[in-house]
Amino acid sequence: MLKILLCASLFSLCVGCAFWLTRKYRKRKDFFYNLDLFNERLVNEVSYTKIPLPAFAEKYEFTGDFKKMLEEKRTDFQADRYEFAYLTEDEKKFLGDYFRMVGGSDSASQKTYLSAQRKEIGERRRVSDEIYAKYFSLYLKLGVLAGLVLIILII
Repeated sequence: MLKILLCASLFSLCVGCAFWLTRKYRKRKDFFYNLDLFNERLVNEVSYTKIPLPAFAEKYEFTGDFKKMLEEKRTDFQADRYEFAYLTEDEKKFLGDYFRMVGGSDSASQKTYLSAQRKEIGERRRVSDEIYAKYFSLYLKLGVLAGLVLIILII
């Protein structure tokens, strides 16, 4: 009975570790999902209502690290602080360039710029989704296999 309980707990620990190892990929995927959502909503707002950026940030709800970043930027959209461990240097540079351009000119040029960024943001979102799917599957399989190996060694 004790062996069964030990085997079940070790197996669940291995699978839990697999989920823990995929969290940075999940956070990156969620971040780019929220960035894509932000860009789409901002294009619509710039096109029709032309509300200020701080009011826009309050109007819509975002999640995770993207929400935290927007709360920091609520007063200053030009600040460059993207200290997320899961983002590459290229992605941090892209975010810096993107947010420096947002709110920096008239609505017509904003709409043009944001519409041009749709493809780039969509591509980054697609890549992050693919990477998450690949590594989630890999780590989950490795966690299950490690759990099974430990069960075999215990029995």
